[in-house]
Amino acid sequence: MTVGGTADDFRVMYNDIDATCDVPACHYWEEMHRAFPDAKIVLMIRETEDEWLESINYQMRTLSTCGLYSAISRLSPHCSKLQRFLNNAIRIAFGSVPISPWQTYVPNNQALRIAYRNHNARVLQVAPKDKLLVFKCSEGWPKLCKFLGCQIPEEDFPHKNKKGEILQNNMVDSSPGYRQIKREITMSLCACICGVGYLAYIVSRAASMFV
Repeated sequence: MTVGGTADDFRVMYNDIDATCDVPACHYWEEMHRAFPDAKIVLMIRETEDEWLESINYQMRTLSTCGLYSAISRLSPHCSKLQRFLNNAIRIAFGSVPISPWQTYVPNNQALRIAYRNHNARVLQVAPKDKLLVFKCSEGWPKLCKFLGCQIPEEDFPHKNKKGEILQNNMVDSSPGYRQIKREITMSLCACICGVGYLAYIVSRAASMFV
């Protein structure tokens, strides 16, 4: 998070990507749009600022108190690296206390509100008007599809990750990164089991020498 982040960097990173959202992409939206000036920007806003604040705090508290997250962050090198990256992104974007599986999340509501207002104001001020859509999820498919120039799907408008349920509902199972984390956890657990078994064998052998 301290080096790179230029338009050239994002041009390489997102060369074959159709869309991106959330942290940290939303923090670098200007650099990304300079890399892809024809891309359209969807500024998603909540009905009220308080609604967003409640949602982000619930998400952070859920992650910081999730036993599964605590375990995998210690068993998977990939997850541990991802955690450090997300903590840096959250600190830069929101000015809030990083997520940690070993400490309680303490929100800085004033900093969060300022970050929310500044982000929205910056997008509204700088983004090209012909490339920008200000959108609420309650507006559904019609407004979004008209802006994107695509047909309205037959499926209902999705509503995922409600109140930080992304971990509880296995919503990340299809992610290549998550599959790598699961492989690393399996290997770590196997190594632990083998280590415990070998230690038990050594202790047993040592004990038998004194019988």
